[in-house]
Amino acid sequence: MKKIQIAQGAILAFLFASTAQAEIYEGVLQGSSVRSRADVEAEAATVAKKADPYRDSASSGVIAPLGYSKSRDAVHAEAVKEAHSANQNLTGKAYYRDSIPSQYLNQTQQVNAAK
Repeated sequence: MKKIQIAQGAILAFLFASTAQAEIYEGVLQGSSVRSRADVEAEAATVAKKADPYRDSASSGVIAPLGYSKSRDAVHAEAVKEAHSANQNLTGKAYYRDSIPSQYLNQTQQVNAAK
């Protein structure tokens, strides 16, 4: 029994040893360029001055704000009015067929007078 196991082990060791191959070292690869260092530096300086097409806002499609037509106080007053309205959190998801009943839509917005 032991002889068979030894023979099997030797066969497996020979099989693994015969399939193992070493990688051939070919040295460091030599790069060949047709452009001079000065040409590359000049192109790098030109490209560095251009706008970066890979920045975050380049492809977002968002345009920077040009200005605001309402004053800060008007926006604040409108926000306070909406925050105190009776149906501020009213969404259609809470109702049958996702539609808000008409009696809720016709309510006037009530401002909380107690401050």
